[in-house]
Amino acid sequence: MSLSWEGNAEVYPPGRVLKIAVRSSIDREGNVISESWPIELGEAKGLRRMTLSASGGTAERGGQEQPMSADMWAEERAQFGFYRQLQLAEEVRPERIAQGVNTFVVDGDVKTWFRIGPDGELIGAVNEVPTSEGRAWQEFRFDGLLHSNGAIFPKQMHMTRNGERYFLVDVTKFDAR
Repeated sequence: MSLSWEGNAEVYPPGRVLKIAVRSSIDREGNVISESWPIELGEAKGLRRMTLSASGGTAERGGQEQPMSADMWAEERAQFGFYRQLQLAEEVRPERIAQGVNTFVVDGDVKTWFRIGPDGELIGAVNEVPTSEGRAWQEFRFDGLLHSNGAIFPKQMHMTRNGERYFLVDVTKFDAR
């Protein structure tokens, strides 16, 4: 299944809050195109594009495309693989509820543990991803879910990395095909 989403996000580089617009898609083979731009600059002036495939990736800024380092590719591949794992988690969620389980693992580029809330919906996850500085522990909290053709996506997702706020996204459009 192909997934695409758009929205607004905040990233938290040290001592700053960067507000960006995001537009991303993952095709059936796991290839990614992710575009973002600082809201204050707008898309025309601030567009950044990242592409990922099974064999590598590119980062484009200001019209200049550069190959992605192996470390960055592994980290981004795990990050975007999370959204495919989320779909697998949703598929097995009813079975896990029937088993009385509220936390379970989904394999992928990295193992991700998903949590089911008291209302029976997925409410968050944790995983550990490779980075150029070693491994990073990540926690995700979902506030609401969007649905499209049997797929789900967090309406709002808070992400921390090694206990520090890292990423917040408010999704305004989600489509699965």
